[in-house]
Amino acid sequence: MGPLIDIAPSIVGSVTTLAVLGAIAFALRIHVRTKNGALGRDDWCMVAAVIPWAALSAICIGGALNGVGVDGSVLSNVQKETALFWFWLFEVFWCLAIIPVKLSIAFMLGRIAVAKRPWIAALYLICAMLTVVTLAGMFYIIFRCTPITYAWDTSTPGGECGSTIILAYLFYITNAVNIVTDWFCALLPIPLLWDAPLPVKAKLGVGFLLSLGVLASVAACVRQKYTSALTGGMFNLEDLGNIVIWGYAEVGIGFFVGSLSTLRPLLKGRQRRRHYTTTNNDDEDAQELFQQRLADNEQRSRTNTTNSSKFSRIDSVLSAIAKAHTKPLSRTSSEYEERAERIGHETADLAYQMSARISTVRSDLSGTAY
Repeated sequence: MGPLIDIAPSIVGSVTTLAVLGAIAFALRIHVRTKNGALGRDDWCMVAAVIPWAALSAICIGGALNGVGVDGSVLSNVQKETALFWFWLFEVFWCLAIIPVKLSIAFMLGRIAVAKRPWIAALYLICAMLTVVTLAGMFYIIFRCTPITYAWDTSTPGGECGSTIILAYLFYITNAVNIVTDWFCALLPIPLLWDAPLPVKAKLGVGFLLSLGVLASVAACVRQKYTSALTGGMFNLEDLGNIVIWGYAEVGIGFFVGSLSTLRPLLKGRQRRRHYTTTNNDDEDAQELFQQRLADNEQRSRTNTTNSSKFSRIDSVLSAIAKAHTKPLSRTSSEYEERAERIGHETADLAYQMSARISTVRSDLSGTAY
């Protein structure tokens, strides 16, 4: 069709921006997790989200180029049908993309809450509710009309569709569940990190990154305003354009932030090269920090034990000398001379042993770092 008008350019611009940011963050996420050998369920969920997310990005741009977000008064009936077809695709792939994205964020939080079963149970319960509600909405969208093509081509003979009010209510319910999920995931880091063995600065950093997902709930709240356009029987393509913008923003922000929150090791590595080793800041970092400190403590303990044994040998030599010198002597001159001679020999022998052992200890300690 002709040049873009109305809010169609906004659709293209916002979708392209979030898609590029999401692709970069996802690539870095896989690089970091693969390099550290830390791939988990959250990563595989995000991998599963790539195809529907990429398809959703293309559909949003394709819809903007084919009438979604454009003033319907300038479109022919055929163009309107084409725009409705693209919006129908958007609805289906939005459902397919949002589920793995939200599950990925939830599983990432689950890796931190490994020892806090009540929070994990609550998290998985909300995720199950999100999955069920979203899938129910998706199947209703697909099979609402008979035949399916009647959803965008009302000229199909004998076609009929279910109530658009039911569709709107499903959108309302799905939005509400998504908002609850976003806020639950955004606030969950507080109890999870409250007693974690991390510095306050590290806790704040982790909490901030994990809480960025609340931005997706802002998009869902704004989208709720335009969902009311579906309660009537007539579709306003401009309102549908706003639903596309904010609906994709919810998925795109979740995809981007969900990957961004795993990149702390990458940023930490850059800081180490430029300054010094910083405190780790996500679940893998916390485990790495704990293991490193444990290894350091064990090494320090072994060093102290070795050094103590070496110095104990010196102490034994010195004690022997002192004991020899302080041993009570006989009052007779012959015994005194005999004892003095024996002490002299023992002292010389012990002094030689002490000198040799001190040299050995110094040689060993020269390579020990405290």
